[in-house]
Amino acid sequence: MNEFKTDEIKRMVSEKIKEIKGGTPYSKVSERCNVTAARISDVANNKIDCQLSTFIEIATGLRMHPKELFDIVFDFEEYYLELDK
Repeated sequence: MNEFKTDEIKRMVSEKIKEIKGGTPYSKVSERCNVTAARISDVANNKIDCQLSTFIEIATGLRMHPKELFDIVFDFEEYYLELDK
């Protein structure tokens, strides 16, 4: 049976958000966008899924292009080949 790796990918994206945020407090990121610090923390700690609009807002708060948050080390081509077996 094919195994979806959504949880693994979400974890990697969450880690990417924390990596990019660095030492900047969630409250500072929150001041630069339309999302609360608690919600940003929940997304960055992989406690909740977020809507696309929230994801875009987090990228705005981090002052980066949203696609950079998906710049993770994951072999999607291999993953898709496995799914299609």
